Amino acid sequence: MNFNQINIELNNERLTLKPITQNDRTFINEVFQDKDIKHYYIVPKEAQQDYRRLVDYWLNDNKNGAGTCWIIYENATNIFSRNKPCGFIAFEFRDTLKNARISYAILPKFRTKGIATLGSELIITKLKEQNVLTIEADIDQDNLSSEKVVEKLGFTANKGHALVDPEMLRDGEIRLRALWKKHLVEINTTILNNQLALDTSNEKIVPLLNQLVTEIESKGQQPKLMLRYFYLLGRIKFNEKNYEEARSLFGGCNMTVGNDEFPDTHLYFYWLGRINEAEESIELAVSCYEQANEKFNIDSTDVSKNDIEVALKKLQ
Repeated sequence: MNFNQINIELNNERLTLKPITQNDRTFINEVFQDKDIKHYYIVPKEAQQDYRRLVDYWLNDNKNGAGTCWIIYENATNIFSRNKPCGFIAFEFRDTLKNARISYAILPKFRTKGIATLGSELIITKLKEQNVLTIEADIDQDNLSSEKVVEKLGFTANKGHALVDPEMLRDGEIRLRALWKKHLVEINTTILNNQLALDTSNEKIVPLLNQLVTEIESKGQQPKLMLRYFYLLGRIKFNEKNYEEARSLFGGCNMTVGNDEFPDTHLYFYWLGRINEAEESIELAVSCYEQANEKFNIDSTDVSKNDIEVALKKLQ
């Protein structure tokens, strides 16, 4: 990665994004006079009493290649007008140089004009060019306008898995946030969408698993690919009557769904029910089938609503 190729001026027809400098302190302080920005934007503790110190925070990240910030300007419409500063957009690497978290703030009079979306697109394109694999956005669950922005950009979130800031708890404030994600690697969705009947043999599943492994070797361990990998492997182990390993794999799928941006689905509960039924743990099997029925997701087509109801009826 060449960080110097990221921390540069960025442009499109409507906007110019300029890397932050010491001269932007007054503007940053002005931005944080807005009550919504002050409420929703997560500010490091050392800058909470003086928002101008955020500039030091971003410049330090810049120096260490850990992230940066741009001032967003709306381009002048004619030769007699000037570019207008309308907010800022920043990012920082999280855990790895392959994962970046973005944040932004737009002054009230410039909102609802698509500026946050257009500015984010510029940043995301630049990060993708430098082989960043995922982009995150940490958003309060009542911040509906920001949710609309990231949805438009193709981010998804598991809103049932809320984040709570310990610092906020200490201050007596409860803020529930969701972590939105966008994966920048294009995945062969055909590999993810191959439908398997309940009685599909290992002879048919193994070639699908091998195709998936090839995609993982090419595109990296993307969550969607890994989720399908563990699911197919769980089906193989179930067919082999290796129920202990199958249970571990389907349980791992459920954990991945809970911790990432994927919606709840019935598939894994159904197969945990099948395992418990095969081991004659009838009460556990019924409980799993009931959860599968409750979490039924029409997009997960391997197991139908009728399949779950038939399994339940047989045991009740």
